[in-house]
Amino acid sequence: MAGAQPRPLPTASTARVRGFDLRVWEWAAQGEPEATVLLVHATGFHSRTWDAVARLLPASYRVFALDMRGHGASQDPQTAEACSWREMAADVGAWLAQRELYGVVAAGHSMGGAVLALTAAAEPERIGGLVLVDAVIPQFEDPLSTALPPGNLADAARKRRRVWPSPAAMAESLAGRGAFVGWASGLLESYCRYGLTPTAGGEWRLLCEPQVEAWTFEHAPTTNAWPELPSIGQPTVVMRAGASGHPSPTGPGVADAIGDAVEVRVEDSDHFIPMRRPDAVAREIAGVSARRTAPL
Repeated sequence: MAGAQPRPLPTASTARVRGFDLRVWEWAAQGEPEATVLLVHATGFHSRTWDAVARLLPASYRVFALDMRGHGASQDPQTAEACSWREMAADVGAWLAQRELYGVVAAGHSMGGAVLALTAAAEPERIGGLVLVDAVIPQFEDPLSTALPPGNLADAARKRRRVWPSPAAMAESLAGRGAFVGWASGLLESYCRYGLTPTAGGEWRLLCEPQVEAWTFEHAPTTNAWPELPSIGQPTVVMRAGASGHPSPTGPGVADAIGDAVEVRVEDSDHFIPMRRPDAVAREIAGVSARRTAPL
């Protein structure tokens, strides 16, 4: 954002939350925090895919990002049931309670948006503002509707290449291809570096196991957040992708279902808005921060 001071690199810690060790990244504020921001990533991603957004937020903001269970450096679930998005929403609420945080501005991308919508409905005193970035909240006709194409993303996840020679090799292979077109400078490198772990044999292995990613995708068609949306009274921005290539998974009427929400269409980005238009996401976070419903 214009006039923002350079932000130092984040520090990592681990929190024990509801039986799982979760990785927490923190970008410290300069001086007394003017706002606290929480960032939650998409399926198959991790917290450092928010690097470009975090760099653009005011240095006076304290910024946290959580690796959801089974993602990044957080502990893996051992069953499909443990990859439930509602379980992840409960993790977020429990972590906020552990840290005694109130009035947080929460921004979630894709799965992370759905997770935070559920958390915001359940924890209105802890989440004071919400930015849903192309959130996976499809239009459900009824609670048992399967509104998303079944299996496609899960099948692709199970076939994902698991081992790489190095993060640099992974980044070189992915650059300019598919979902990775148009990412902000340095972000693909962060995605690869913090999405892999070195092995004893000198290679690098995916931290998000393909099976765990597939299980997580398979919860998308059955996670119906619509009944909770009217309970969200916090100031909310619903960001929707406008470009073709990867259509928005946010159903029509999400903003209308939330009491104090506006919809913002990002015409020059596909689904990967935090990577392609981090400036737009940072701007909406700052705007919601100015209107949040509770103090720090």
